[in-house]
Amino acid sequence: MMDNKGLTAMKIAVLIGGLRFDSQRRIMNGILEKAVFDGTDVYIFTCDSWTYSSFYYTKGETAIFSLPDLKDYDGVILHGDTVYDKSVISELVKKIREARIPCISLNVKYPGMLYMGMDNANGIYGIVEHLLQVHQAKRFAFISGPEENMDSTERWESFRKALADNKIPFDNRYFYYGDYHPESGKKAVGYFYDLPGAFPDAIVAANDEMALGAFYKLKELGYEVPEQVLLTGYDNAIVGRNHSPRITSVERPETELGAKAYEKLRDVILGKEGSEETTLKSHLIFTESCGCHDSEAEPEESFRMKMITDKLHVTEFSEIVKSSSADFTGAPTFEQLLAEIRRYIKLINPDEFYMCMCVVEDSYQTDRNYEITGKTQIEALSQYAPEICIPLIYRRGEFENYGRFPVEKFLPDKYTVAGKGRFYTVVPLHYQDRCYGYCVIGNSRLMMDSELFHLFIMNINNALENLRKQSMLNSMVHRLNRMWIYDTLTEVFNRAGFFKFAPNLIHEAIDRKENLFILFLDLDGLKSVNDRYGHDEGDAFIKAMGMILRQLHGNGELVMRYGGDEFVIMSKNYTDEKAADYIRRIERSIDEYNMTSGKEYKLGASMGYSLVEPEEDMKLEDLIEVADQEMYKVKKAKKERLKNQQP
Repeated sequence: MMDNKGLTAMKIAVLIGGLRFDSQRRIMNGILEKAVFDGTDVYIFTCDSWTYSSFYYTKGETAIFSLPDLKDYDGVILHGDTVYDKSVISELVKKIREARIPCISLNVKYPGMLYMGMDNANGIYGIVEHLLQVHQAKRFAFISGPEENMDSTERWESFRKALADNKIPFDNRYFYYGDYHPESGKKAVGYFYDLPGAFPDAIVAANDEMALGAFYKLKELGYEVPEQVLLTGYDNAIVGRNHSPRITSVERPETELGAKAYEKLRDVILGKEGSEETTLKSHLIFTESCGCHDSEAEPEESFRMKMITDKLHVTEFSEIVKSSSADFTGAPTFEQLLAEIRRYIKLINPDEFYMCMCVVEDSYQTDRNYEITGKTQIEALSQYAPEICIPLIYRRGEFENYGRFPVEKFLPDKYTVAGKGRFYTVVPLHYQDRCYGYCVIGNSRLMMDSELFHLFIMNINNALENLRKQSMLNSMVHRLNRMWIYDTLTEVFNRAGFFKFAPNLIHEAIDRKENLFILFLDLDGLKSVNDRYGHDEGDAFIKAMGMILRQLHGNGELVMRYGGDEFVIMSKNYTDEKAADYIRRIERSIDEYNMTSGKEYKLGASMGYSLVEPEEDMKLEDLIEVADQEMYKVKKAKKERLKNQQP
């Protein structure tokens, strides 16, 4: 298939562990700018793979990478250093290789894959040399990113090399592992402050967000930047370059990286040759936080207007996120939750929105078209169900839903038109490591433009978990109620259940002037079965009778296990003929059971019944007693016959 530019229509997958940071969003913008122009469809599978410390939460997030069948794609862009779980990365690399499709790896080199990255080493190295040679820094501290992150490792090694090359000793106590978020920058400065000895006169952070966190902690402790402490970051993020003081940083060509990665992948798919490895140079930016003159700040008026616009957008979205949290978690049913989500999706108004849910049998059901997962067995965790349904679809300003389809399809064909330069962002729906499904945001930059949208998705996740727990609680209450009114061995009513519902039957018979039928059944030979074969077989003896009585239940009869081997059946609107027929059916069922059971012993029972016209002052115990006496007559007569048959 060719698009209007003469290129073969392509479909690529992007696997990236988050879109929260400015650097990640710039890479995606670079990819999309080129891909959309070419008419290439882009499927972005993303998550928050390392923001939270919970192992189970991370597992639930990264499960999204198991969703795509990569054999259905022409190529893959893997941003591996954004996924910090080594086992997840190993599985992804294996999956890509098995698919046998071209792959561009960003920032991390994997054997057999094309590589495109940015120069980390020279950036930090240049920062350190600048602090040494221009500003005469002597005591350094370093705030690193996560230990498992490749970028973080390279920046730390470059920092150490720069100091060693300049014969500057480094006290390893002044090293701190952060997580790229501002709060870890604050914690790092607090940690350095508590150490004995002189405080650092230069703090190098592995990204701008941590540098900003460090700045505000320094200010809290009474240190001025840059007068008393020189401070630098990395990435030249918007929050750093528009801060006062502007953060000295390293600008990486992320947008260019994304664009060139897509172009290289496209060329490989089309059979063109190119270099296997490409490294883009970084650009050093020395500004106010290290004491240099800021010559590249954005014009004040332009920046002010941008901040006003962003603030209005964030404020509006924040209100949506806050109110949706209460409305979603307060929804008592899945249908009402869907209604609330529809209301908020209408407010947010993405281009397309698909809420895709796992279909799990024996789940709590919503209607005949779709279910929400409620399976709690350990084997169901961290896995997408074989079948998916879409209870909520928003496209072209209208809502619809879609029934079941195989998970391998990801989305039904009718919603994915190849070669239109569309892009889909796919994020997980889960609670801890329990997968509920996924959301697809179609042809919209919503996920990249606002990290608040991630919190919106989390609100949906929490609401789904609340419903699951409520469903489990209701199920447990139901089971407890059954245990209270049902006999656990035979699954017919126990005394409590029978005496709860029998009065209603009696009153109905009185109101309609119908006869009341009470049958008393006593098993024959239970003691001999217990004595000869053991009590387990005795229980099986009783259980078999319960099964027969349950199977014959069809005319509103109440069946009760009255005692160890005694049963009572009650119904209304019976005659002697109907009662006799009911007893014959029991006897036939007993005979059929004996013919097929393979047991050495035979199941048998003695039965007696009474038919009465009930009155208001009749006691249930008295009615049962009459039937019991009739049964006793039958059992006595049966014993006499057996006695007379003996030689």
